[in-house]
Amino acid sequence: MSKSTAAVKDPVCGMTVDPTTALHAECDGKTYSFCGEHCREQFLSTHVEVKPKGKSGGCCS
Repeated sequence: MSKSTAAVKDPVCGMTVDPTTALHAECDGKTYSFCGEHCREQFLSTHVEVKPKGKSGGCCS
């Protein structure tokens, strides 16, 4: 039996996801979990504005 991990909410759609099996992205030192690639891509596309100069792909890639 696997270890129990607290469920977290997808920051885009609000769906409850299991962080051990969800897709992830990191931004500003924090890891976010997503229900699917569509929500992960939407999150990444909205956080491109905060990318540091000289670094492609934004802070979350």
